[in-house]
Amino acid sequence: MNLQKSMLIWMSGLYIPKISELNRLRREALEKIQFLVIRKFTRVPVNIKLKTFEDKKHSSPKISLLLSEIHPEYDYTKLEYVDRLYIPLRCFRSVKNRKAIDKIKSKFNIYVYLPTVITSNYSNIVNLLIDSIAPNYNIKGFVFSNAGDLLYLKGENYKKYEFIANYTMNVFNDYTINELSNHNIAAITLSPELNKSDIQNMHSSIDKELIVYGKIKVMTAKYCLLGSSNGCYPTCDGKCKSGKNFYLKDRLGFLFKVVPSMLQPITNIYNSKTLSIEYSDLNIDYARIDVLEESIPEINNIINLVKEGKRMEGPAYTNGHLNRDV
Repeated sequence: MNLQKSMLIWMSGLYIPKISELNRLRREALEKIQFLVIRKFTRVPVNIKLKTFEDKKHSSPKISLLLSEIHPEYDYTKLEYVDRLYIPLRCFRSVKNRKAIDKIKSKFNIYVYLPTVITSNYSNIVNLLIDSIAPNYNIKGFVFSNAGDLLYLKGENYKKYEFIANYTMNVFNDYTINELSNHNIAAITLSPELNKSDIQNMHSSIDKELIVYGKIKVMTAKYCLLGSSNGCYPTCDGKCKSGKNFYLKDRLGFLFKVVPSMLQPITNIYNSKTLSIEYSDLNIDYARIDVLEESIPEINNIINLVKEGKRMEGPAYTNGHLNRDV
């Protein structure tokens, strides 16, 4: 008998006319099992009462500036119209940066910008560094990037500081804002993945901040991409800070800047294009500018452009998700 042609199967007297019948039985059995499992779990609606408030109206938002890198040779006191200045935690660890940071604190309100990722092996080092920075640099507050940061900063020693929720907290709706407002947060940085409609429909009792210019991180790698090639292991002596720039090139030839942390073995990878958006029809309290390699005159030019509500034009710039769906 040709089984391939007749499609007959004999198994201990069991007759199945087609192979497809086995597949049908398998699908039906799995669907019934799935139904039984799902039926055991029922979702109970959660009644969350949102706080009612009216957004503050601003003719011109204030300016927040993130210095993703500190260049010791720059005179940052020449910066203009900066209301809040963010400095990454890792920059405080370098002796070369201390003079520049001392000059910065004489003119601006400084906020410590905490890492988006803190590895378990380095959490104690990070916490000790935070504790030493706060009293020595007249810190105004902290930009926290995850819930763990906020829990640590809730200690008695940090009650006098302002806390700003970074965009990595994924503030996507009023429910998230409502929850953060219960923790005495001074401001929230909206997610750069939000589009214009989402931002317009968000309401907040606390200040809303939006990144309107800057290189956005596309990835944080939990190891140092340059450690092996530069021979940095097991200790780091800052070979990556020798003045060279490092990039990853994709198949289309776009360059993504690679910036090692030096505080812990992680690497930040930035987008090949620079975000630059107009915010005139968005009700925000702070316009945030993230700079990486820009000079002082370039930063001041960007600030002036942002204060006018304009954006940079050209193929090197992107609107991000502003006109897209999330």
